[in-house]
Amino acid sequence: MVKSIDAVSRAMLVLDVLRVKSPTTLANLHHQTSINKATLLRILKTLQESGWVYRALGDSKYRLSYTLQTITSNIDSSDSIVELATPIIQKLQGEIPWPVDISKRDGLAMKIIETTRPLAAFSLNREVLGVRPPFLYSGIGRAYLAFCPSDEMQEIISGLKSAGGKEGKLAHDQIWLNKLLQQTKDQGYGQREPAFFGTVSNSGQYIEAIAVPVFDQENVTATLSVAWPQGAVGQDEIVNHLYPSLRAGAVQLAKRMKKI
Repeated sequence: MVKSIDAVSRAMLVLDVLRVKSPTTLANLHHQTSINKATLLRILKTLQESGWVYRALGDSKYRLSYTLQTITSNIDSSDSIVELATPIIQKLQGEIPWPVDISKRDGLAMKIIETTRPLAAFSLNREVLGVRPPFLYSGIGRAYLAFCPSDEMQEIISGLKSAGGKEGKLAHDQIWLNKLLQQTKDQGYGQREPAFFGTVSNSGQYIEAIAVPVFDQENVTATLSVAWPQGAVGQDEIVNHLYPSLRAGAVQLAKRMKKI
């Protein structure tokens, strides 16, 4: 009789839990599989090195790799971008060294889907995964809106007008909006309104940020952004260092996405 291999069986059990529960924590995997945590960590490390599993930076949860999308429907489309971008934003974190975020459009707002804030030496508000910054006040929203195709831009603007509120009023101000979008295009990045909605850092300061688009041919598929406490970075630093670094990261991410 041919014997089964226990290590392979345990690894398949972990993958099966991730197929249903992804993303999830080490503690939940331990609860679901009854495999001790030391063994689980070895299994997860092997699966990560083999490209089957990855661990996000922002929440430290484990996910199935985007390469397994063909055999499961439980992978968010954001996960493939996050996985591809992880080594890029880790490298950016060492170069900048302010926190770097990745965001995608989520209806009439943007959504932060990954961040290096837990790794950053400078403390901003770290709990940002899933936060939905507005289009017209945030750097990521402005970068997305200015560079997305014109039909998508008009769809977003019309939606903001219909939704009302502060953004709705701004969206109706065509002169202001045209000026904002043109300025964003000219400089190549979106710049955050520091005091929008009163959001502050852990130290109580307003937050400044810039963002650049990540292109998939003519479409904008995501944005890369960097944030810092208000007044900590000058315009020369933005133009000569932060923007070129982000732009290079966005180009690299676009190239990696073309290969999948």
